[in-house]
Amino acid sequence: MVAIRTSNSGVAEGWSRGTACRNGNGSFSTDGRNLFSYSKKIGFTSPDGRKVLVEYTAATGHFISQTTSGKHISPARRVADEVMHPSIFKSLEGVS
Repeated sequence: MVAIRTSNSGVAEGWSRGTACRNGNGSFSTDGRNLFSYSKKIGFTSPDGRKVLVEYTAATGHFISQTTSGKHISPARRVADEVMHPSIFKSLEGVS
């Protein structure tokens, strides 16, 4: 499936609708189920269909970059059904 090119807000909205899309330079993308900032998964769709955003920001102590926090997390927060702390996500994924 070819991902639709759109704005950062469009990527977040695409994730909420289950549509594959990416921003102009490919740094923010979704396959419709998972949401990525660069290659880092920052969101996923739960088994019951809820959109869960992993909050990789300075406030959680898990800052990645200004782009991830401000330009990717921010629009995704507006469409997410739930926001999860990164340490909880890592424990669920079995990642250290």
